[in-house]
Formats: sequence, structure tokens, C-alpha cells
Amino acid sequence: MKFALLLLSLCLSFQALAAQVQIHPNLRDKIWHALEQDNTQELDVESRNILKATLALEENNPKKALSVLNSLNTSSDPLAELLKAEAHRREALTAVSASGNYAKHRKLSEQQFAAIDLSEDLNEATVRLQAFADKIDGTSGFPLDILQLNSSIKTVFMVDKARSRLFVYQRNHQGELVRVADEYVVTGAKGGDKLKRGDARTPNGIYRFTSIRHDPALRAKYGPVVFPIDYPNALDKLHGKTGDGIWMHGYPESKKRRPPQDTRGCFALPNNVLKQMEKYVSPNKTWVIIGEDFVFDSQDKQAGLLASIKTSIQTWEHDWESLNADAYLSHYHTNFRSGKYDLKGWKRYKERVNGNKKYIKVGLDDVTIIHDPTPWKSGEMVVVEFKQKYQSSNYSDTGKKRLYLTRSDKSQPWQILIEESL
Repeated sequence: MKFALLLLSLCLSFQALAAQVQIHPNLRDKIWHALEQDNTQELDVESRNILKATLALEENNPKKALSVLNSLNTSSDPLAELLKAEAHRREALTAVSASGNYAKHRKLSEQQFAAIDLSEDLNEATVRLQAFADKIDGTSGFPLDILQLNSSIKTVFMVDKARSRLFVYQRNHQGELVRVADEYVVTGAKGGDKLKRGDARTPNGIYRFTSIRHDPALRAKYGPVVFPIDYPNALDKLHGKTGDGIWMHGYPESKKRRPPQDTRGCFALPNNVLKQMEKYVSPNKTWVIIGEDFVFDSQDKQAGLLASIKTSIQTWEHDWESLNADAYLSHYHTNFRSGKYDLKGWKRYKERVNGNKKYIKVGLDDVTIIHDPTPWKSGEMVVVEFKQKYQSSNYSDTGKKRLYLTRSDKSQPWQILIEESL
């Protein structure tokens, strides 16, 4: 009886999970064909067979899944073992159902089904299958949140928490941004955006890797190398977020696999994959976008958004140079912050500094513009970073600046929520 309960309850768990895989029937043949190819170099035999077995179960064909899994030794891989058990369970369920009323324990209550739930342990299989499907037909377009990059940025990491996927983009020799990695990633044990220390959530936002740390003391728990990001940034602090120590790291040495949501807030990769990522990380130059359900499409879809941002920045420059305080300050949000200044303090500061100037000239160069895929309280958000050359009748300066621009909806102009000198 207990064995039957285990089989049936786990079967229902996996059926619920399989429904999450959004694979069109017409795409399945393409996936099978790709998995059958011997030149699928990004996958080893074990990984390929796990995807095949998961796809077979998604098609509700346990016999086919067992045929795949029985062709390799799965004893060292807990995920493969769970898939094999699930295939056996489905076959057992079919057999019990075929026995009709003779099997008096065939109908179990929903409460009994819920008594054992290993859905999180099987989640990795469905996530990996969805990732492979997206490679063939899904996320093959350009990430629309990367609008413009300056010359110093060579790579961008994108952590999609909803897909449990890490996408890495790098400039090629022609200066084009191309995808160089697409990996399964583990994020915070709890969903949603990080709000406070210890909430086990991975933050949403736009960050940079700050360092590369090879620390033997961390290896057993976090893998061979860790990559901290600059959480909390100025936008996080403005919204009262707390906590720190968010890293890209590896798995404990004792673990080969982890479910999609299993960290205390960091994002984690298998140790062999983590080591491969190091070549793409340049501290303080590699940007990291963390969010959910990134949008991929042709780059021409960015044109309207990018034009609206550039127009707002150019108008801000013009109004700054005009020495018209009201026009200049109209570009700043009511909740604006810059260091110790709020909007009232910024107004007093600028009126004092600009009061005796005869002219101002501002030039922006090496501009980066990245759209934040996560809506904030103030609305849509973009980060703009650039080199600024400032010249006036009594002062000149060159430096780097970062702006966080926001708008409540597409009909409204972009306004500066945060201004930072770097």
C-alpha cells in the first residue's frame, strides 16, 4: 500500500510539472532530431539522455523513457534515477488502472496523493528540457533589454529566474553582441524580488560583478570560484532593500545537482560550468541583469524605446546648458536622490552653483543604456551610464556618471530618479 501511494503520488507530481513545459507538438520532432545528432557537442551522453527521457515523459510515453534511461548507468545521477522511477510509476499506474475494480486500492484520495511530493526534485528535468527547446525555437532572438553598450563592456550576463536560465552575451570581432552561453541556473529558495536580508530571494535589477574570488575556504560550500555583484545598488537602497553578499557561485562539492530554487539569494551554476564562466567576467565592467521572463526578438523592436531615452537625455543636456533652472529641474523625479541630496536640496545646490555662470557646455560619450525588465514602484526603469565632459565659464571637469531614469507609462517623459558620479 505504501509503495502504491509513493508511485501514484509522485506520478501526479510529475504530471503537474510536465504541464509547465511549453513545447508545441510540432516542435517535439525537431527536439528529438537535435538530441539524436551525434554532433550535439554542448551535451554529454548523460545530459542528452536525461532530456530524451524527460521529453518522452512529457509525451506520456514511459516505455520510451525507460528505453533511453536503461541504455546508461544512472546509479550515480539522482535526477536520472528519479526519472526512471517516474517512468516505472506511470507504467504501474497504467497496469493498476487496467485491473479495474479488482484493485481495491486503485482510487486514493487527493490528501493521500499530497502526502509525498517530490516535484521540486524533478523540476530540474523540466527546466532543462524547456531550455533545450528554447535553443531550437524560443529565446533565439536578441535580448531587448540590452539597448546600447559602451566600448569597455565586453560581456553581459542575464539571469532569468522564471526560466532558471543564465544567458551570457559577448562582443565578437565585428563588435556585435552574440550569445556565448545558455546554462541552467539555480536561484533563491523563495520567488520574487529580494527585499530584506535573509529572505532567501535573488534580487531583481541591473548590477556588475565586482571581483573574482578564488578562496579555498569557500570551495566546499560554494565551488571553485565566486563572483560577487554590487547588490545593493543605489536603486535598491532608495527602495529600502537590505542585505548583501549576493554572488554567482557553484555547488557544494558533495552535490551534483540542485533544484531550480535552492539558494539563500545568490545564483549558482554547476562547478564545471562556473569555471567556464570566468573567462567572460571582467570585474566592474561585466554587467549582470537579473529578472524574469526576458523578451527576445529582432533588434529593430528596440528602436522606439531607445529613441525615447536618447531624446530625454538630449533634452536634459540642452536644458542644462540653457541655464534655465526650471527647464533643467523638470527632468528630475519628485523622489530624486543624488548622494545626500533630495530634489529640494538638489535645486538649492544647482541654483547656487549655476547662479554666476555665463555658459555651460555638456558632452556625453561612451554611452551605455540598459532597460530593467522588472517594474519598480515609480514605473519602468532604465540605467544610463556615460563619460561626461563638463565645461562652464568658471569650471571644467571630465568623469563618469550613472543615471537611473523612470517613467510611469509610455505616454510620460523619462525623469531622473538617481544621479551618481562614479
